[in-house]
Amino acid sequence: LQALKRKPDLFLCSNLDVKAVFQCGVLSLKFPEAPTVKASCGFFTELLPRCGEITPVGQVVHENGKALLQAVLEGIGGQASRSLMDHFAEILFALNKHCFSLLSIW
Repeated sequence: LQALKRKPDLFLCSNLDVKAVFQCGVLSLKFPEAPTVKASCGFFTELLPRCGEITPVGQVVHENGKALLQAVLEGIGGQASRSLMDHFAEILFALNKHCFSLLSIW
């Protein structure tokens, strides 16, 4: 998360598998440990605003965002602790703000 805040062009590295990083983040949203879920939520709230400016990120979100939305809705629906709801809400807010056309399709 801190690396993404300080150096968002990290996702432009040719040897970085953005899809794998994204999928790991989605899986981490389903972990039982609150600190892991909180960190994953923070990752996505930093990542989603970069969809338009970093092509590999935009492509991965376009192709895999539905899985992110599903994980967030499952967390809100009872899979995650109530103390994490604000963090899941931040992802929904970021999706709505930065990926609205895709969000309505998903």
